[in-house]
Amino acid sequence: MKNLLTMTAMLAVCAGAGAALAQDDQTTTQTTVTQSPDTTTKTTVTSGQDVDGLYTKYRKTVTSTRQFHIGEWKAPADFTVHHFDLGQRLPGDLLVDSYYLNDYGTYELVAPPEGTVWVRVGSDAYLVRRDNGEVIQADTGIFD
Repeated sequence: MKNLLTMTAMLAVCAGAGAALAQDDQTTTQTTVTQSPDTTTKTTVTSGQDVDGLYTKYRKTVTSTRQFHIGEWKAPADFTVHHFDLGQRLPGDLLVDSYYLNDYGTYELVAPPEGTVWVRVGSDAYLVRRDNGEVIQADTGIFD
C-alpha cells in the first residue's frame, strides 16, 4: 500500500511538471476591467507578453460603446467574421492594405508602434504585428 501511494505521488508530481513545461509566457496573465466615467468605453487590460515581449504595454481589449460609420466591410473569400482574442493570429488574407486602418486617429485608436498595424475585421479593430498577424490589442464593436 505504501508503494502504491508513493508511486501515485510521483506520478502526480511528474504530471504537474509536464503541465508546467507545456505552458508558455501567455498563460500567466492578470486582467483588470475599468469603465470610463462617461461610460463610453469599457477597457479590459490583460497583463502579459506577446510572443517576443515587444508590445506588452499595448496588450488590451477595449469594448467600445461609441461607434463609427465607415461603410460596409467586405470579407475575403471563404472567411467568416468572428472576434479574435489577444495572442491569436489574423489570417494572411486580412494582412493587406485594403483592410488596414491607416487613419487610426480618426477612430481614436492609439498610434501603432513600429512593426504593427491596425486592421479592421467586421465591426472590430485589431492592432496586429505585421510580420505574423498576432493580435496585440482589440477594440471591439467600434464600427457599426
